[in-house]
Amino acid sequence: MSKPTVFLVHGFNGIPKIFNYFKRVFEEEGYKVVMPSFPIRTNITIESYFEVFDRYRKDLNDNTIVIAHSIGNIMILKYLSKCGIRICGYISLAGFGEPFVNEGRDDLNNVIAPLRLTNDELTRIPELIGKAYSIYSDGDHIVPFDVLKKFPVIIGAKDCFIAGVGHMGSKSGLEELPEVVDIVKIIN
Repeated sequence: MSKPTVFLVHGFNGIPKIFNYFKRVFEEEGYKVVMPSFPIRTNITIESYFEVFDRYRKDLNDNTIVIAHSIGNIMILKYLSKCGIRICGYISLAGFGEPFVNEGRDDLNNVIAPLRLTNDELTRIPELIGKAYSIYSDGDHIVPFDVLKKFPVIIGAKDCFIAGVGHMGSKSGLEELPEVVDIVKIIN
């Protein structure tokens, strides 16, 4: 079987630097990498993400590893559940499955408020995502630590705490995360 496709799903602020690193490393190792642009900030809705997923539907299958960041996690899990799509692996970066409030960030809070993984989705997800890993860190300035810590439990993923990498988005300044490369090799 050929190497899986690596499918990258970004979050609220768009494509983080770390995704460019993943794209480069995985393409050098012979993986096909799909890195769509999703709506950002106040343009984010479930429907707007689903429209992009629909355009890349052929790339989401049982030979795909999804790496999702922040809000991208809840969006891809909702989509996989809705469509009954099985993937071989899933890596969450700073993922969450329920709304939370970030003081002073009404733009973010308004987008997050309607987002929640339902009981039906939570029941289906472990059957659909193959090997699953949830990476999170201390110092996340967006998602509360208790919400991050709960995410691997509710989706049935391996808990992967990495100290000092924050939210892993643009503000963290993180440009490499070799642990993700290692996990993809385990899944593959």
